[in-house]
Amino acid sequence: MFQEVPSDEQNLSVSQDKSRQGHQQMIPKQILVSIVSAALDSHFAKEIDELEKIGGISTIESGLKTNFTLGLKGDDFEQRDSQYGNNSKQLNLTNTYMQLFLQTLEDCIIRTLLAASIVSIVIGVFTADDDHRSCAWIEGFVICIAVLISCNVTAINDYWKQGQFQILQQREENRKTVVVWRDGCKIDLYYSLVMVGDIIQICEGMEIPADCIVIEAAELMVDESVMTGETRPIKKDTYDNCIKQRNKLRHKKYGLSRYDIPSPIMLAGTKVLSGEGKMVVAVVGKSSCFGKTNYQLTTQETEPTPLQSELEQLALDIGKFGLISAGLILFVFLLRFGIDRIKEDSFEKEHIKELADFFIISITVIIIAIPEGLPLVVTISLAYSTKRMLQDNNLVKKLAACETMGRVDMVLSCKTGILTMNKMFVVQIWNEELMDIDAYKERLNLSTYLPAHMHELFIQSAIVNGTAVISGEGQGQGNKTEIAMLLFAQQCGINYEKERDTHQATKKIPFSTRRKRMTTIIGNKRLVVKGASEIILKGCNKLLSKSIGIIPIDSSIRTSIELGIQQMASQCLITMALAYKDINGDKDLDNINDKGVYDIETHDLTLIAIVGIKDILRAETPLGIAACKTAGIKVRMITGDNKFTALAIAKECGILIDENQSLVLEGADFLKRIGGIVCKQCQISNCDCPRDQISAYQLDKQERVDTIKNGVEFDKIYPFLDVLARSTSEDKYALLIGLQERGHVVAVTGDGTGDVPILKKADVGLVMGIAGTDAARESASIVMLDDNFYSIVKAVLWGRNIHDSIKKFLQFQLTVNIAISVLTIFSAIIIKQDVLEPIQILWVNLIIDTFASLALVTESPTSELLQRKPQNKNEDMISPKMLKNMFGQAIYQMIVIMVLIFYGQRFIPEFKGEEDEATEFKGKLQYKYSNTYFDEVNNLHICPNYMDYCNLISFNTDYYIDGSENYKTFYKETYIPSRQFTVIFNTFVLMQLFNFLNSRKIRNEINVFKGILSNMLFLKIVFGILALQIMIVTFGGIGFHCYSFYGLSLEQWLICLTFGIGSLIVRLLLRVIPDPKYGSLTRLDQTHNTQDLALPTVTIHDYKYQVQQLSLESEQENENLNNPIQENQS
Repeated sequence: MFQEVPSDEQNLSVSQDKSRQGHQQMIPKQILVSIVSAALDSHFAKEIDELEKIGGISTIESGLKTNFTLGLKGDDFEQRDSQYGNNSKQLNLTNTYMQLFLQTLEDCIIRTLLAASIVSIVIGVFTADDDHRSCAWIEGFVICIAVLISCNVTAINDYWKQGQFQILQQREENRKTVVVWRDGCKIDLYYSLVMVGDIIQICEGMEIPADCIVIEAAELMVDESVMTGETRPIKKDTYDNCIKQRNKLRHKKYGLSRYDIPSPIMLAGTKVLSGEGKMVVAVVGKSSCFGKTNYQLTTQETEPTPLQSELEQLALDIGKFGLISAGLILFVFLLRFGIDRIKEDSFEKEHIKELADFFIISITVIIIAIPEGLPLVVTISLAYSTKRMLQDNNLVKKLAACETMGRVDMVLSCKTGILTMNKMFVVQIWNEELMDIDAYKERLNLSTYLPAHMHELFIQSAIVNGTAVISGEGQGQGNKTEIAMLLFAQQCGINYEKERDTHQATKKIPFSTRRKRMTTIIGNKRLVVKGASEIILKGCNKLLSKSIGIIPIDSSIRTSIELGIQQMASQCLITMALAYKDINGDKDLDNINDKGVYDIETHDLTLIAIVGIKDILRAETPLGIAACKTAGIKVRMITGDNKFTALAIAKECGILIDENQSLVLEGADFLKRIGGIVCKQCQISNCDCPRDQISAYQLDKQERVDTIKNGVEFDKIYPFLDVLARSTSEDKYALLIGLQERGHVVAVTGDGTGDVPILKKADVGLVMGIAGTDAARESASIVMLDDNFYSIVKAVLWGRNIHDSIKKFLQFQLTVNIAISVLTIFSAIIIKQDVLEPIQILWVNLIIDTFASLALVTESPTSELLQRKPQNKNEDMISPKMLKNMFGQAIYQMIVIMVLIFYGQRFIPEFKGEEDEATEFKGKLQYKYSNTYFDEVNNLHICPNYMDYCNLISFNTDYYIDGSENYKTFYKETYIPSRQFTVIFNTFVLMQLFNFLNSRKIRNEINVFKGILSNMLFLKIVFGILALQIMIVTFGGIGFHCYSFYGLSLEQWLICLTFGIGSLIVRLLLRVIPDPKYGSLTRLDQTHNTQDLALPTVTIHDYKYQVQQLSLESEQENENLNNPIQENQS
């Protein structure tokens, strides 16, 4: 049945040596897996049966070649790794860069762009004449470049994100340690290095690193919800005790659940709630139960983020506008073409090219209307933000969380580890009087607080009476209050390990949530106990006074002690009583109550001291809470502490300003008042409605939707609820559901396995990267690597910055789309040509979709983002203010272009150049200068002012308004583009460049240059676009349809620049124009059935209650916002 061990195995432990004298066999991996897997089976004690089949726990010791006392020894680790595997966490499979790149090509917009680029190349090449065919492919090629940029940035971002999360996983793997026995010594070992056969110390709070079998146990209770879904604590015990209980209840097996009998199996990924003991590792790595099911907890992002979906729909709408515009343009061109052909009664070969040009122009309008920059801008924005957020200690696992954080208006925060440091310190001690302890000092003297004759009793009750340990790096493992006592001992120069060796414990009764105490019997002569102060005090009838000695506790002394406890509790301290009693060795330890407390622990105790332990508030927490309030975000604290402690901490960090205006409820009371969570369809808490879409589809049932049973009562409570004390995961989940039902966007923090459903349900689940469990990290949207509340504020800042960046880009792009589409339609109707040539439009398109997106979305967030309320999640991406700016700038640009077309020849200067003597202009200078005629006798152009040359440019439209040819005649012979339309192209680009600056601010800010020096990339792009534009105009020639003889003169450039600067002036004028009104925002009473709401009775409360309900964004309010949180007042 077992596998032979190689004969050359050396350096064996004691048990291994004995095993070699008998059989040379090791337990096969498959048998160990089957034993552990049986613990997940619903059959009665099946794992115990499987262990019994192989001979029980002794077979495990010999079959794994280990020693339950000394642990593993020897150099057989390679063989163990080969046979049983290792415990390195199975990292999620990653896609290659090419796989990610090909996935981006599945995007609808990307496919549309590829099709458009192919059409553009084909039509451009096959309809161009020989002189133009060399550049006809450029238009489609530029689109392909834009597509490749978008796809590459997306793939690189996804690939980078995969790598970052794997780095986090590796970091977590190297951070967590367990205490392991090897060769008789206790060592700290990384989870990843644990091997089959290792003996591990079990302590409270630890996460089980692998599937194990219990070999020693004392009041061991485990949370297995991550593996089995069972929320009740599960009792664990040794194989011998389990088999006794199984045999005792075997005749009742059909009336029992599998949890009525303790199990010896400890499943990987589960958490120890209470108790202590030892266990032997049986199954590791991907073969463990957690390793096999880990993929079920891993969240894969297969769907686009909400913002990407919203922008994709917007892109489709814009594309429809472009398609309609292109169709209208083509219709106008064809109508005019038909009328001209009928009037002239002719159809020549050149007219085919003219028809092709009409289609190219229409396609070009579609190309610029299709906002290929939208997927690029979202990709760049999310990539840039996630990278910068990592620098702020926020690892983004779900891209949707980046943007959602910008809309969060409620934060449900844990206390421990986020608001506080998650590190306990002894800060006060009571004996006769309350004494403060400076927890930040490296060295303390115990004699400062207690006289020397009390030191031994203090050490025995506080230090020896415990199971926690501190590693060489100062990291504690075990109960946090116990670790605080050990840290205090270290500060006092006490070696806790030496003291535990000196004072040998003959019996330890561990702490549990039911017992509320931990007890140790030392040498069968003394019982020492520590635990909840109010409970231990009830059993004390004497006090060891530091000045008098042992005295009885009368009513006055008891009152004094209780007052000290209350003073500590009012300062957020956890109070713990230390007591002792001397006993006889034969003292009875069999009498025990239903809570697991022995009778000997409950009376005739002598109180040594009361210690006050505190989880210190992080220095940044008050600043973070204040920043959230300024940003219109309501922070509520959810804690397991009692109401007094929770109230004190809420005051200290600024969550609760005036307790008379706020509610502090205990979880049980809150849940009772709101009626708990029920199914929306069935109106009962437990129903058979499936909880996921797949099951609902398979069973042909409606998916369960959770709701608050008593919504009216919830509406009375939640506007005033600041703190939920003595809270459980169920209370926290109920509060989350109620807030989401009322339109709030809620971020929730968590760290434990019990928080997994809440983290998944929240709009944004934030998990602690240090204190959080693997299951919690797998379920969260954002991992806070430093467990710091201020990281939430930074995430909000970046979330709002993402929304603003995309709005900036939209305002800029849609302004150009409107201007080009309308201009092209008007020019088609009036002058029968397009204002900008296709290649020029593509250059503008490249400015918009690549350069603008790169510059606008890499703007760093500013503190002003936290000076306004959150954006309503139902608000349109395009605000009324953006509409005003878009249409205002587009109208200005259209007016300028029309003026340049029809009146440019009256004010734009023209100058003599070498080209005037060229053969192309001989007899044709009227196409360069205005108001000229050619004197054939004198072979001279004559101007009305009798100068040799006119000083204004000529009217260079291809056709006159009546349809007859104008500049077209000259162009067909010379292929020299028009100087007038070069000015028009240059002016249009410069207006976009200055409107590009305008787009940096979208909320009526006066100074658009504020903070521009902090974004050097933006400045580089602006000057880069300007430099490229100068090169294109000066040297682009026929390739870019610019005047072939060095473009424009300095005076002409200055005119173009003046019109460009005019965009800044137009923006200032638009500030004084009221924003347009439209119904994109609705008040709560328009979206929620207000007759079901029990609103506060005071009128001012009603208004404030409405604002808190939906946190509607009002830009006008935001500009003058001092305190966006509307506190409820009496």
